[in-house]
Amino acid sequence: MRARSKAISADTPSCRLYLTTPPELISGGVAAPAFAALLDRAIAAADIACLRIAGGDAARVMTIAKELLLPAQKAGIAVLLDDADLAEKLGADGVHLDDPALYAQARRRLGAGGVIGVACPLERHVAMEVSEAGADYVQFPFTPDNAEDALDLIAWWAEVMTVPSVVTCLPDPAVAKRIVTAGADFLAPAPILWAEPNLAASLAGLLG
Repeated sequence: MRARSKAISADTPSCRLYLTTPPELISGGVAAPAFAALLDRAIAAADIACLRIAGGDAARVMTIAKELLLPAQKAGIAVLLDDADLAEKLGADGVHLDDPALYAQARRRLGAGGVIGVACPLERHVAMEVSEAGADYVQFPFTPDNAEDALDLIAWWAEVMTVPSVVTCLPDPAVAKRIVTAGADFLAPAPILWAEPNLAASLAGLLG
């Protein structure tokens, strides 16, 4: 495991991007070398803090990581996987967990140097528990149905807590502006973003 990446930190002066690979990369609908070229364009166009290689197919993740891991890390981007054992084996920066109950196990596996982020519901208690346990970020969902509750929690979190917040959302500039204004540390647009015909412009528009 590499030394803990400084890319995932609340010490940055403005919101940064947290990108997630599309499911087509795992299914094989998108080839890893082709996606690597797409990632290069994204890196050139935007301030990306983190890349999550999403998916549980270990063999496929290993193939993808061979194309993406080192170029992303050389660009100062933290690379996270969905499996702690695989993250350690491949030299990724850490792991993203969709289940807060898995935090302690992942921390034992990765040690103090691994980045561990945890997806949380729009509820303070769970997010505070994993933060106090040592999580490097908490992730909150933003959808049209929960918009006001999400914005209230993001704003409260930014005012009270020091652990960074990552907020998932549709890749829509108007939505992104509301989230950034509320105080999110990292914006995580849905992977459908990668299908945009002008990726550079779409990325720039999210934090513009």
